[in-house]
Amino acid sequence: MTFLCIKITYSMNFLNKTFGTQKKADNSVNKLLILYLIFCFIILLLNFYFSYLYTNKFPEIVDANNQIILENLGFNFGQILSNLQIGEGLKANYFGTDYYVSRMPLLPLTLNFLYNYISENFFIIHLIKNLFFFTIIFILLTSYKKDKKILFIVLSLLLFLYNPHNLITSLSFNFEEGILNYLIIILILLFLSDINLRFLYISIVISLIFFLKSSMIFFCTALCIFFLFSGYRKVKFYYLPLIFLIFSNLVWGSYSYKKTGFFAYGTNLASYNSFTLNHAYNDKFTKLYPKLSPDILSKEIEKKLPSNITRNEWEIDKFYFDESIKYLKSNPKDVLIGVIKKFQVVFLYLNKDSQFPDEAGQLKYELRLSNIPNKAFFIAYLFLILKNFFFKRDSKNLFFIIATIFYFFPYFVGFIYTRHCTSFYMIATFYIFNEYFYKNILSFIKKN
Repeated sequence: MTFLCIKITYSMNFLNKTFGTQKKADNSVNKLLILYLIFCFIILLLNFYFSYLYTNKFPEIVDANNQIILENLGFNFGQILSNLQIGEGLKANYFGTDYYVSRMPLLPLTLNFLYNYISENFFIIHLIKNLFFFTIIFILLTSYKKDKKILFIVLSLLLFLYNPHNLITSLSFNFEEGILNYLIIILILLFLSDINLRFLYISIVISLIFFLKSSMIFFCTALCIFFLFSGYRKVKFYYLPLIFLIFSNLVWGSYSYKKTGFFAYGTNLASYNSFTLNHAYNDKFTKLYPKLSPDILSKEIEKKLPSNITRNEWEIDKFYFDESIKYLKSNPKDVLIGVIKKFQVVFLYLNKDSQFPDEAGQLKYELRLSNIPNKAFFIAYLFLILKNFFFKRDSKNLFFIIATIFYFFPYFVGFIYTRHCTSFYMIATFYIFNEYFYKNILSFIKKN
């Protein structure tokens, strides 16, 4: 513990020199150190509680010693992780065909690294992941030039932690949002900061988002173009995000070409996407969604695949994409109803969504109370960024408009769960707090 305190103190002093935001260095660093240690303890408790709940709900995910069973990880990552363990790379098998680019690599490679070199324990793996990202968020918050900075950091962290659904989604490691939520928050905090070399850090985060989830190509590309043309030329390395994104695509495309003979690029980054997309372009989709998970349709969609199709992952991907386009052209009204239901999930749907029936065929349609503040803050956030941009015409609010539109765009093309919204629900809450509430809090404190 003494060694840890020394390291954190050194880091805070380095932060003070780097960001230049603390004049009373010793006193401020000591306060930040204490706050950080308290915060780490809170994350420790939250991770313990999360691990207890998760392993009780999904006991097949761990063995008797609480070691994570990688092959039982959901969302098609289990196969990839099992093959990584035996040295066969990012391989999975669907429809009797070997897939090498079915998923983007960041999540399985990260989890595989932690499992092999840090710990096989479910709790420890999740704790390390969450402490790592929350520490970055903590450091970024300390770089903000705010009156009563300790209060600002505490309230900001509470806003990222207060909502149970947002928190559980972020703490998890079995789907991309367990990393994506952190990366989106870090990206936004970097953009709003004035730290040195922020565009270098933004470039790294955008590359990580690219390697995490293929649908984020729209989000990453839009932001890179925004940085290039929005007047940030006076800032160092404003062009780096686009360079990093292009380089990342070249790396992934080259890997795909080596393994499959097809150079993955643009919207064709992961070969399992069109199969997933076809769930939303199905005559049963609007009858199920959003109460039931569209994944219920998977077996039925698998049966569409012709037995004589070339057993190549990109040929299969093209087949399902063509099937979706055919359905779109022949059933535009049904597709429009589906889009309206997706808007409902983002803005209005308060119950638990995308459920699977239990063994008795029953569903739980309980109200998810955490949806109420999430959707209220998000609607207020959209109103404010649009209002502010209309009256101020500033690049900051344009950034938020572009980021929001291109984050949600691919989900409206496919389908969206509430968990997909959690990153921007948290961003919306922080935006309102940072732009409006904190000023009022400071005014109240000064008056009293």
